[in-house]
Amino acid sequence: MIKLSDYVMRFIEDLGVRHVFFLPGGGAMHLVDSLGKSEILEHISLLNEQAVGIASQAYAEYTNNFGVALVTSGPGATNAITGLTGAWLDSVPCMYISGQVKRSDLKGDSGVRQKGAQEVDIVTMVQSVTKYAVTITDPLMIKYHMEKAVHLAKNGRSGPVWIDIPLDVQATIINENELIGYDVSSETTNVTVSLENEIKTIIERLNTANRPCLLIGNGVRLAHAENELYQLVEALQVPILTTWKAMDLFDHNDALFFGRPGIVAQRGANFIQQNSDFLLVLGSRLSVQNVAYNEGNFAKNAMKVLVDIDRNELNKMKGIDLRIEANALDFIKEFLRQLLHVEKKDRSAWFDYCHSMKRSYPLLAEYTLSEKYVNMYVLMDVLSDQLNNVDIVVPDSGGNPSGLTLVTWRVKKGQRVIFNLGLGSMGFGLPTSIAVSLASERSRVVSINGDGGFQLNIQELEAVKRLDLPIKYFILNNDGYASIKSSQDNHFGRNVGCNELSGLTLPNIRDLAMAYGIPFFVIQTNDQVSELVQQVLATSGPVICDVMIDPKEELLPKVASKQLPDGKMASSKLEDLFPFLPEEEVRKNMSISEEFK
Repeated sequence: MIKLSDYVMRFIEDLGVRHVFFLPGGGAMHLVDSLGKSEILEHISLLNEQAVGIASQAYAEYTNNFGVALVTSGPGATNAITGLTGAWLDSVPCMYISGQVKRSDLKGDSGVRQKGAQEVDIVTMVQSVTKYAVTITDPLMIKYHMEKAVHLAKNGRSGPVWIDIPLDVQATIINENELIGYDVSSETTNVTVSLENEIKTIIERLNTANRPCLLIGNGVRLAHAENELYQLVEALQVPILTTWKAMDLFDHNDALFFGRPGIVAQRGANFIQQNSDFLLVLGSRLSVQNVAYNEGNFAKNAMKVLVDIDRNELNKMKGIDLRIEANALDFIKEFLRQLLHVEKKDRSAWFDYCHSMKRSYPLLAEYTLSEKYVNMYVLMDVLSDQLNNVDIVVPDSGGNPSGLTLVTWRVKKGQRVIFNLGLGSMGFGLPTSIAVSLASERSRVVSINGDGGFQLNIQELEAVKRLDLPIKYFILNNDGYASIKSSQDNHFGRNVGCNELSGLTLPNIRDLAMAYGIPFFVIQTNDQVSELVQQVLATSGPVICDVMIDPKEELLPKVASKQLPDGKMASSKLEDLFPFLPEEEVRKNMSISEEFK
């Protein structure tokens, strides 16, 4: 016999999870007590359930296994929805467990808004952003629902699940021999004849291509297919690009890697993508960040193949020549099986072009000239140099930090970069840094945050200090919400609530660091960056470093509005990023498409 809440925690132990993020509450008191009794699970108490929800997502993403959040009923559950939604949009498998009022206090279908104290129908609320959500009303079905939730979270397109457990169910003593399990024996993962034939078609087109390219997405990592991918890439010997979420799959200096294209991007990567005549997109949903709101112009010279596990994502894209619904691992394994049919071809001219594009657009020398502020590109250049391959990079998701990391970072082999893309919520950085530091057995983490976004989960600095985690926070201090200010300037010519002049004030970061007892540094000019970054990284435990950035500095290069010859305004193309290059240079960089015809 076993208490149901003890069974739940043992189930989590068996998943290989070693940390559970939680905030205690009366509605989850049996679950919390059982968590505390576990000799395997370390309970990580955070100060807001939003942080709990985000941390569980980040933990799952770093370990590529499972993350678990435990919250109480009512507001505890609703606070966690932001983290849950981020996990849903980024396809991260994790489990959210909430306490609930006892069964006799559930409102059910009575029509009233609330019956039990702090009762909310959390399952109905989260059904649209979970793969499975259920309230456990029969204690003997706990095994069934837990097993089903885990299976659904990890199979197909992965994503989060929610288990809601009433207080009296938590406390029930159950006989494990009477529990009903979830049967998945009828499922199969065999490679289909259709996949075999489709890969034959792909190889035929690849063999005739002069400018082939692979665009690798995060679906490869979600499918646990990294090793197979590296085998395939080595065998094919074609240029590799990655999407934003897959940016840490390849070393920056890998001879086959040429960058990260998109709406905010490295210029060279965009030129390469736009010049390809065969583009295999593997494990990416091709979001608007990839196609820049212009599907017709995306890799416009290429025969495009899209491989994704989600049929809906495949069908949403226009202009795709071949759509393949498949798990990335299954696809790559079948491709490897057919490698003998891939013909070796001299593509030296194409590689020469790709290397030229990668070299042609480095950090601009003019960025180093500022004497009043730190240029944020200079900061990122120094950080990229000084971090080692076991350090973990965590940019906050709002505004400049994630985009800046995407454009500038030179990934070292084995280095991880963890951030939320789909939801892109400010405040992601702090809980994420905690989670990945713990998941990596206290590896050093460098987290890049905006001064505005840093405030959204600022309370979690207490947990960072309590746990003495080696996290270095670099705060891009540009007087508020820089990306919002830029949008307001461009669209309205005035500002509201984005900086001090328009009604937003932020606390002094030095004072915050002192309040939490965390060492503090400030970098005010470019000539201080290298030395002070080195000092920050060498300081043990957590550190906060305030970096004074020009409030007018923009995130570049990017797709932007451009005046056409007829005077009308239109978004620029992926090959024509702002600040705009001379038209002659753009034409020259795109002319390789004509040379191969």
